[in-house]
Amino acid sequence: MTVRSNSDMKSLKNYVLHGLYLSLYSPFKNISFPFFNYIRYGVIRLFSKSIRTTYISDGVFVWFPWRVKIGKDSSINQGVLIDGYGGVDIGTGVRIAAYSTINTADHNFSDVSKRIMDQGYICGKVVIEDDVWIGTHVCINKGVTIGKGSVIGSGAVVTQDIPAYSVAVGVPCRVIKKRL
Repeated sequence: MTVRSNSDMKSLKNYVLHGLYLSLYSPFKNISFPFFNYIRYGVIRLFSKSIRTTYISDGVFVWFPWRVKIGKDSSINQGVLIDGYGGVDIGTGVRIAAYSTINTADHNFSDVSKRIMDQGYICGKVVIEDDVWIGTHVCINKGVTIGKGSVIGSGAVVTQDIPAYSVAVGVPCRVIKKRL
């Protein structure tokens, strides 16, 4: 995990990039006609050459897309929120169901003599390896790796690494069995 200052997240470069990105992406964000998946892909691809999937459904929102990688044949379904600030690597053939969240940054609150809003952020990269299925309404927190071939049940809150070929559920998420 790394600590980043407020000035890093709120830099002029990030404001300008987000302004351009949002002005291009917002008109197409919530249109559910299938062709618009390709338009959303094209706009996000302008800001990240590491986005390889064209299946970006309506309502998907990606913060800091220039820090996100998504492999081929992955699907990002309705209402998914990806916070790319701390970095996100999504493998090939990953399925992310509707309304799931990938969170890579949280407020630092370790110094009680300062306001939380003045302490910056604690960031950690999220890695989702190949052939993972993430159920609906899953929350994946910073610094987590989900191993290849795993299944994460609906509503789970993933706070720690999940080994490859695991089935994991719950709050907090825990492995209940292996797929092998």
